Amino acid sequence: MNEKLGKIFNLLAPGKPIRKGVDRIMEANLGALLFFSSHPEDNIKEGLIQPGFELNCDFLPEKIYELSKMDGAVVLNSDGTKILYANALLNPDKNIPSSETGMRHKTAEKIAIQTGDLTVAISKRRNIISVYYDKLKHELLPENVLFARLNQEITIAQRYRQSFMGLLEYLNIEEIKEKVSLRDVVEVISKGMLTICITQKAERYLLELGEIAGSVRLEYEEILRSVPKLVGSVIMDYSVENLSYQRPEEALEIFNDFGVDSLVRPLEVAKALGYNDIESEDELEEYGVSSKGYRLLYSTNLPSIVVRNVVETFKTLPELMKAKFEDLTTIPGVGKRRAEVILNALDKKKRNQEELNFLANSEEKAPKVGT
Repeated sequence: MNEKLGKIFNLLAPGKPIRKGVDRIMEANLGALLFFSSHPEDNIKEGLIQPGFELNCDFLPEKIYELSKMDGAVVLNSDGTKILYANALLNPDKNIPSSETGMRHKTAEKIAIQTGDLTVAISKRRNIISVYYDKLKHELLPENVLFARLNQEITIAQRYRQSFMGLLEYLNIEEIKEKVSLRDVVEVISKGMLTICITQKAERYLLELGEIAGSVRLEYEEILRSVPKLVGSVIMDYSVENLSYQRPEEALEIFNDFGVDSLVRPLEVAKALGYNDIESEDELEEYGVSSKGYRLLYSTNLPSIVVRNVVETFKTLPELMKAKFEDLTTIPGVGKRRAEVILNALDKKKRNQEELNFLANSEEKAPKVGT
């Protein structure tokens, strides 16, 4: 998230004292111009501020509301804890260009560009809160609109997450059968990366809502706590090169330059994994691949260096599945306790394999109906 937006939301998120004062001004259908000056004395000497009434009092929402009834700007300190002047005249450099038309907004934009400080212009006619910070302009949305948009983004992200988890479960089954195709891998990574991208779009609304975002923030954090690690593990499992990241979620960086359009193109995702010999999407289905075992090993919460040592020893998940206790204890960093942890994870996967074999045999032996 843009650092300047973070500063804006830190001061003006719903529930913050300044936002309460701004909302009061909006509810009364008044206009206002607020200037958060980091160097008020210098601004006065330079003629940028012509102070009206000097106040130098603590900020209260009620005070800013009453002062907005006067002409001119209200000048506050940079963190908005003090009201310095009311009925002030602001004189920005006339040579600074502005995209605004109204005098209040034009002045606010020019002052922000000239000083690098934050200004707020509240439109009486349009009932809009415009914030300017250096060269950035941002319009604050009403609380109900923010919640509606946030909930929409999170709902879509949850649907993608559900689809991703379904594809991941299918990948687990194909790994047990040793029938994983490159298309299976690409679909899992694509869906997982899209889930992350959609979830991250909600960050702006969370920041703008601040503390009142409530339980929706927990949903957001849960998705970004679990999905990146899983996607990163799949990337490390199936990348042509043995990636040297310390944490699986770091592997997502190979898709840093991918937009949404690229993520939905299977061939581009495959090439990012290093499969440069694939020339068409049709080849993905027939291209068999094998897991290195990162995902299974990371699920045990073993240190990354131990996980890497195990992978480098066995090379592939099928070979790791054959590991014996004695084989594991010879690996640097493993030891008896960690060997047992790894074997327990392998046994669980083997049990899943046995269940699949049992179900397959049962279906074959079942009498055919309707022949």
